[in-house]
Amino acid sequence: MPLADYIGRYWTGAEVMYGVIIAMTFTSVLRGYPEISGLIVGRVVVAALFCCIAWGIADGMFYIWERSYIIRQENRIIEYSRSGERRGPALSLIGEQLDDTVLRNIPEGDRLQFYERLSQFLSGVENRKKMSPREAATIILGTFLLSAGAGVIVVLPFSVIGDVGQALAVSNLAGIFLLFGIGYMRTLDRNFFSKVLYGFGSSSIGIIIAVITVVLGG
Repeated sequence: MPLADYIGRYWTGAEVMYGVIIAMTFTSVLRGYPEISGLIVGRVVVAALFCCIAWGIADGMFYIWERSYIIRQENRIIEYSRSGERRGPALSLIGEQLDDTVLRNIPEGDRLQFYERLSQFLSGVENRKKMSPREAATIILGTFLLSAGAGVIVVLPFSVIGDVGQALAVSNLAGIFLLFGIGYMRTLDRNFFSKVLYGFGSSSIGIIIAVITVVLGG
């Protein structure tokens, strides 16, 4: 299954944005030091990559935690739905899961009727299985690859371009292009102009976050 099936399409793109912002924040310290030694540049690059790796793994563990919690909640809903005496708690839990979705636009009375009907259907299904080791590995490996991969693309110019100033310029352009691509791909609108607009918005937000992080000493 694609990683987006586990953590959602939105957060799949966000992992790439996090990696880009982290790497750009680290490499920004090289600005204004064109004669800085290769040893220091190498240390900055390695630090940026390891931070991206750590972020990806940590996020993967949080996604596993969240997914496990959701599975437990769904199993509770199914168990309550099977018991006629506990139909009230089942409806309450269903509301917790669905009230903050597109269903919020349905009047409360109609929504409650829908939840009651849904509970009846759930009373005849089996409990969900616990998360398998394969699913957990997919989540951690996926977030690791997204975050670390984005970091590699941003810091790669420092390995192939000797001039620090030029390498930093190319690195920033690569990061901005990645941010633009994420915004372009995540929009649900099929209109090309809207996709481009979202791409520019995504890159602008990423740059602003990186600048704020640097200014605050991050």
